[in-house]
Amino acid sequence: MAEAHTPPCDLALLVVEARYERIHAAYMLAATAAAMGQNVLLFGMGAGVCAFCGEWNGLDGAEGARMRAHAGVAGLDDLREAVVDMGVTLMVCDSGVKTQGLNAQDLLEGVETVGLPSFFDRAGQARQLVF
Repeated sequence: MAEAHTPPCDLALLVVEARYERIHAAYMLAATAAAMGQNVLLFGMGAGVCAFCGEWNGLDGAEGARMRAHAGVAGLDDLREAVVDMGVTLMVCDSGVKTQGLNAQDLLEGVETVGLPSFFDRAGQARQLVF
């Protein structure tokens, strides 16, 4: 059986910290780029893998959620749902998952656990931003 062709990645966003503001910015950019028709990859490594878990445990600076809710700005739950619905690729580094003491059940459905070579293969020549 032939392997399905994956379109080239336009934007790769690396989440390396568990800070609310950085994760929110990454998800905002991912949602906006995907809405504009770009092929987006969100990749978590280190503490940033918490951005790909079902629960938002371990976020620093979570008061940003209250500020955004008060201002009527989309929060992490809405943004994450949007990027999933728009087909953004979600990947996490296997070493980050191990370091954070997580397992596959902690991650959102559809999140791939991969090594760095797989990330680089998928990201290709895409613009890369680190959060």
